Amino acid sequence: MKQNYTLNFLVKYLYGETPILQKLEIENAIEENQHIKREYSKLKNAYDMLPKVSFYPKDETTQKILQYC
Repeated sequence: MKQNYTLNFLVKYLYGETPILQKLEIENAIEENQHIKREYSKLKNAYDMLPKVSFYPKDETTQKILQYC
């Protein structure tokens, strides 16, 4: 089955948000199609440049949520 891979599919793949079958199809398309490979490479480079941050709630906020439940 021939599938058209949009940038949205590639972004979902990059973030690990695709079902296993779609993941395998996209990986195959990246290997077989130079255009898709270039687009994925651009997205991956941009993704790698994003800052890696984590956000954590204040202890006070966590306690209020636990008290509410």
